[in-house]
Amino acid sequence: MDANDDEDIRLQRASVGLLSDLRSSLEKVTWKTTPVPTGRRRVHRVVRQRDLDRLLSFIEPFQEEPQLLDTHLRYVVPQLVDAYLEYLLQSTGTPIKSKAVPLPLAVSRVLYILCKVRGQKVIVGFLNNEPRYLEPILDHFEKGLGGEFLVWEEKFVALLWLSHLMLAPFDLASISSGQPAATAHQRTGITLPDNLPGVVNRIIPICIDHLKCATRERDAAAGLLVRLSLRPDMRKVGLLESLVKWALSFFSNTTESVSDIHTCLGVLTFLSGLVASANKDELGDFLMDIYKACDFIVNQGNLEFVKSSAVARKLVIKTFRHIVTHYLQSDSPEDSSAVLEEVIDFLLQTVGDGDSPVRYAASKALSVITMKLEPELGAEVIEAILGCLNEDVLWEGSARNLSAVNALRWHGLTLALSQLLYRRAPSTDQLPDILNALLLALTFEQRSATGGSIGTNVRDAACFGIWAVSRRYTTNELLLVSTTSIRAAGGHDQALSIPQILAIELLVAACLDPAGNIRRGSSAALQELIGRHPNTVLEGIPLVQIVDFHAVGLRDRAISQVGFNAAQLGQIYWDSLSAGLLGWRGIGSPDTLSRVSTANAIGRLSTIQPFNTVKTMVERVRNQLCKLHVRDVEERHGLILSLASLVTESGRRHTSDLEHSIEQPTPLQGPEVAEIAGLWSLLDGQLDLPERVFTSPALRPELTASAICTFIAALAGLTNSLGDDISFLPVPFSKRLAMAPLRLCLGRTEESVLRTVPSAVANVSLLLNADDRREEVHSWLNHLKSANVRTAVRDSGYAIAIGAIYGVVADNADRARIIELLTSRCTEKIEIEARVVALQSLQLVFEAVAVAAGSSLNSRISDALITALNDYTINERGDVGSLVRLEGLNAVDSAWKYGLLAGLEQEPRVLADVTRLSLEKLDKVRLRAASCLQHNGKGYFDT
Repeated sequence: MDANDDEDIRLQRASVGLLSDLRSSLEKVTWKTTPVPTGRRRVHRVVRQRDLDRLLSFIEPFQEEPQLLDTHLRYVVPQLVDAYLEYLLQSTGTPIKSKAVPLPLAVSRVLYILCKVRGQKVIVGFLNNEPRYLEPILDHFEKGLGGEFLVWEEKFVALLWLSHLMLAPFDLASISSGQPAATAHQRTGITLPDNLPGVVNRIIPICIDHLKCATRERDAAAGLLVRLSLRPDMRKVGLLESLVKWALSFFSNTTESVSDIHTCLGVLTFLSGLVASANKDELGDFLMDIYKACDFIVNQGNLEFVKSSAVARKLVIKTFRHIVTHYLQSDSPEDSSAVLEEVIDFLLQTVGDGDSPVRYAASKALSVITMKLEPELGAEVIEAILGCLNEDVLWEGSARNLSAVNALRWHGLTLALSQLLYRRAPSTDQLPDILNALLLALTFEQRSATGGSIGTNVRDAACFGIWAVSRRYTTNELLLVSTTSIRAAGGHDQALSIPQILAIELLVAACLDPAGNIRRGSSAALQELIGRHPNTVLEGIPLVQIVDFHAVGLRDRAISQVGFNAAQLGQIYWDSLSAGLLGWRGIGSPDTLSRVSTANAIGRLSTIQPFNTVKTMVERVRNQLCKLHVRDVEERHGLILSLASLVTESGRRHTSDLEHSIEQPTPLQGPEVAEIAGLWSLLDGQLDLPERVFTSPALRPELTASAICTFIAALAGLTNSLGDDISFLPVPFSKRLAMAPLRLCLGRTEESVLRTVPSAVANVSLLLNADDRREEVHSWLNHLKSANVRTAVRDSGYAIAIGAIYGVVADNADRARIIELLTSRCTEKIEIEARVVALQSLQLVFEAVAVAAGSSLNSRISDALITALNDYTINERGDVGSLVRLEGLNAVDSAWKYGLLAGLEQEPRVLADVTRLSLEKLDKVRLRAASCLQHNGKGYFDT
């Protein structure tokens, strides 16, 4: 969910050092330092694997920011090329040592990594294109193939380089030194011209063989074959015609039993590259034949094994795109309307393909073809795309229900619209419908049967589309679009302009979207919108500065900080963020941490609003709670936490504790806070939940229990802040309202619940009268005393509760019983987890006492601590006693902090045990013991 925090910034800072190390390591890997009498450098014959791995480690971090390499490529790549060529000219067949690789392989691996990081088109441009190196590279390639010692990186780079050398401006016959022993026809069985140069007779078999590969040599071999066949001298001798006929006959004769999928992909890659690189005059009648061959692949049953490949479908789409483009650009009167209609219909179906690369290719093809059409025909294609987007969309007023639509199809169609907008194909008259589709796509979300999110790619495509609109259309064109003509904008003030509405929607997506790439994409689109259309967005420049590309990388920061700061810029931003937090991107998030962040953000947003708005927020949350079913566990968890956050922030405003706010809002008055405190009625209404909600594993009871505890703690704290007389509350506090759900929560053992129990118990106990408080304490103590020691972990909530209530227990006998019971749960008879909980509860006791108690009391506590510090229980899980020792150290730290062990005869032994643990093997125990000594001045540390 979260992007890595400012990883790109760290890379930019480290890039100078990485690039410097790259250049120095490159020199070491390729060239020897020993001078020769002639003054020429000598190239290494082999490279140590360790040095090569180190060199590659300097390049790979740049995959996210490849442009940082650009200024150094003119130094790095030529040096690799020079070393490679120098090796070929001086090759003596030096034996390879262990843990070393030949220089050509080392250079090829570096060049491949550079191609992967920066793109092969950029890197190939730096390769040496002197024709005199054509045969040495080819000789080395053939020699390696014969000896079978070439790895795929070497083959890939050699094929790319040979393809680059095919740009030689003179005939290949003038470069060839002789004919091979067997012609290309004899080696491949393909009918080829008889008068081919020797170089061509050597290259064609290599290409045909590598078209069958499953790795990247296949694409490089196809590219070499395309460039070779399109050379003027090769077209003149008939090589292009022969290869096209061979490729077309291949698909008419092949079946799954005759050819494997990789061979079919290789031939299809060749045809696709041929159509992309050649023009209509060069291909002539073959253009229609290639179209028919691709259509045959799509529709013929015996080629289903080819069609089932996503790579094949993508290649077919690219081929269709280029064929239609050739026809549309041709001046010939040839009728291509049938081909055009068939291709467009095929692409509209393919945008819903199950594989993302196919959808990307189909959307791009639709946009490119539409750009080449007449304006009227292009508008019809766009209308067809918009019509597909309206299928199965159910409108409920201004809200829409997308549960019935196909998410994959929506992604492809939205991407097609975005590609069209990037090329400025749609007219301004079509902008309202397109913007309506983009706004719907920006909030697109579906859930799978298992609860997973579906639709991230749709929102990503929508970000691209809004970015393209901002970039390609002028401010006046956007301002002329009527807000009332966009149904998806019905939730906004109709007086707002389209740029302002887009800015609001992008702000909500940048702050609340679950996916990090969507938040950053929305931030980038917002920056483009405000930068291209100044003075159209409220507080545009401050908004861009707040919704920074890097700031929204972490979701918690985007929700809690970025959203809160942006909401202070204007009420329109506050309204949209508040509504978004109460939707699927906020309290409806599938992960717990996001719902917690959302609840905190709702509370913070309330601090910059008057009481009437806070009251409205509370009512909205209550209304949403009323609509929930018992099984809506996650959303209920988020809503209850939101109520708790609103209550907590209201209490802070009442006591003028506003450290979380940038602006100082008007403090809430007593009657206003009392109205919020009336939420006790929820525990007798919407939150009067059945017991199975707290016990059934299918209903994730830990979520409900932790949320209820948090809510009760917040509400009790707010009620306490009103003073002793709380009879004037709209719904007076009663023991039944608070204690009934709290007792159910105490039956949970999850850590998330146990963390919330102390504050809930402590705050509620202050509202109880002495008799009720004593009754609850006795009830909890009796429950713990009668429990089975072997299943003590099941009563962890009660153990924490008696520690939390210790501070308000007036009876010394009850206090002694609490200490006795907790210390008795620190013995070996009790389960490990229960011992840990008992030590945590003792720390609550220490905080409550804060002064030294009687000797016997302290003696019992210190004995329990010594037992915990020496717990080395080992079972099938390993050293589980380390959990107890670690919690024992936390307890000792707390006891020393409050001086509870001062003057006791056991204190030296406690100190000795802690000192021993500071030398223990386990890191977490050793470090905690050392910090415990340092915090309390029990050790000697240099500072």
